[in-house]
Amino acid sequence: MGIALGCIGMSMQDFERCTPSEFKATFDAWNGGRERLERGEWERVRMSCLCSLQPYSKKKLRPTDIMEFPWEKQEVKTERREETREEVNARYEKAKRRFGLR
Repeated sequence: MGIALGCIGMSMQDFERCTPSEFKATFDAWNGGRERLERGEWERVRMSCLCSLQPYSKKKLRPTDIMEFPWEKQEVKTERREETREEVNARYEKAKRRFGLR
């Protein structure tokens, strides 16, 4: 609830009306925006370093010679199948029972 109200800026009513899937989509969109901003900052730092170091290098430097970021490395993507609505509902019901909510 702290992330929803404090960080994302949702109202209590909006948070209470969200299903877990809706909140996850909201969080993913909010978090994606934050990640893009942070990546942009790191890219600017790297370019600043590149411009500062290039005059002292005998070879032409590439940005990845300065810093290589995790998001630039090719990731091996594992194929993940989408859960059906029934599977998601069964998982939620199991979690509710485990925490004594049903």
